[in-house]
Amino acid sequence: MAIVAFFNGRKNKKGEKLTYKTLGSVRRLINYILQESKTRDELMGGIYCNPKTAFDEFVLTKAIHNKLPEGPVSKSEEVIHFTQSFKVEEITPELAKEIADKLLTHKLFEGFQIVYAVHTDQQHIHTHFAINSVNYETGLRWHISKYDLQKIKDWSNELCRENNLSVLPKMEQRRIPKVKMENRLHEHVSKGEYRAAKEGRSWKAETLYAGMAARKVSRSRDEFIDIMNRFGYQVRWEESRKDITYTNSDGKKINSDKLGYPAKNFTPLTKESLEKQFALNRQVETNHNTSIQIGQERLRNQLLKMADTLAKDSSNPYPFQNSDSLKPYFIDGQALKDKIIESEKGKGLDWEKD
Repeated sequence: MAIVAFFNGRKNKKGEKLTYKTLGSVRRLINYILQESKTRDELMGGIYCNPKTAFDEFVLTKAIHNKLPEGPVSKSEEVIHFTQSFKVEEITPELAKEIADKLLTHKLFEGFQIVYAVHTDQQHIHTHFAINSVNYETGLRWHISKYDLQKIKDWSNELCRENNLSVLPKMEQRRIPKVKMENRLHEHVSKGEYRAAKEGRSWKAETLYAGMAARKVSRSRDEFIDIMNRFGYQVRWEESRKDITYTNSDGKKINSDKLGYPAKNFTPLTKESLEKQFALNRQVETNHNTSIQIGQERLRNQLLKMADTLAKDSSNPYPFQNSDSLKPYFIDGQALKDKIIESEKGKGLDWEKD
């Protein structure tokens, strides 16, 4: 059994409504979620962000889209806080983390940066989630209806059933009727696909991660293709074709619309997504965001050095999946470890089967 509860607007023990309308409250919530006395590193996660640098990344996204608070207190919620709680002694922390990972593949979460962690300091295992209120891709704010909330709860119930966990009868009665797979807002990842990615031996995942790293430091199509070439990938990017085709050193091909999480509308290596990222990278240079430029240059040098090493020694076919310093969450957060100079001013900016 899992209970999903959103905290924004709810009353605390003092009868006061809980709000997160300051950047300070965002930082405090993230620090609470990642508190060492409550969780462990392997029970933490981040969507479009590194948990360790999530606050800076949240702020950068708000700055890019001109959505930083205009004063000490914002008119809108700056972060969305919710939990997924399980019945006592019914689940392990590791399974709770897997369920949290899958919960966030729902379409309603697409494009939002989320940091989360499973807490084990109480009898009942529970996961805390913090969602950046500004969408990473679109710049739109988080808005959710009661109907949408129910869809999230139904998805949580479905994940519980898949893992032989109990479901609250009352919640079961309110489930949205099942629809055909092609019309669903979320898709399942096959066991083989999930295992390959989890064990760090998925060529599709490796292609995705390499591309995500390259796009972080590229300001144009030519720069992006050059970096991908250095890692042994051929990139077919033609104006007459809708999709980009990526070919790895073993000759395996995949189109850009299949790389990522299509059900979540997260396909970061399509023409549209890459052009947006290139524009943001050029904007960083134009606005002289020094700390970000330093981080990007550091990552660029790391990638080029790694490419040279791989050219001499190809014994590790999945370097991005098996290198702690080059996992996607690190790549997303690397350029944000220092303070963002312009942020306070509001300026700027299917895995394969076995």
